Amino acid sequence: MGMADDHPLEDLLDTATENTPGDKVSVGDLLDMWEDRTFGPVFTLLGLLVVLPPLGAVPGLPLIVGLVLVLFAFQMMVGSTHPWVPQFIEDVSVSKKKMRKAHKKAHGVLYAIDSWVTRRLSWVTSQPARQVASGIVMVLALTLIPLEMVPFAVGIPGLAITTIGLAILARDGVLMLLALGLSLAAFGVVGAALLA
Repeated sequence: MGMADDHPLEDLLDTATENTPGDKVSVGDLLDMWEDRTFGPVFTLLGLLVVLPPLGAVPGLPLIVGLVLVLFAFQMMVGSTHPWVPQFIEDVSVSKKKMRKAHKKAHGVLYAIDSWVTRRLSWVTSQPARQVASGIVMVLALTLIPLEMVPFAVGIPGLAITTIGLAILARDGVLMLLALGLSLAAFGVVGAALLA
């Protein structure tokens, strides 16, 4: 996929915002856009939705994103090549205005990350490794649901999910190892938040 080679995060947001019809981006639009190419873009973009302001503060969004991610991650974990979701989830959307605002706010950070990402240690992003990573995404996605009640807490597992998605998208094994470390940190923070 071309977007994985140069600026995967920036290109991903641009593609989702500019290559979909209407003034909103729906889950169905994303599925139609990427079809069966990879689950990476879906994990990355949905993770970004709960990380980037002002999107992460939209009431109910972490719950919806968490449920969608669980569905996607389970399907990838069992070896499915084309994600499926119910129609009512396909219809869930975010306004392009909010997407562009989030992109503008995060441009510097996204550009810095993109400049570091490259294809390396490909064995860490092999099919078995991606299936293990999707299992981790599923658990992280489940934590988004209760964490919606804790201010800013969804950003931590959201960042881990985004990083896993980006590692799959860019076939970057070093980033995948970093994502697994972030996931362990996220589980620790989630446990502390829920026990507090």
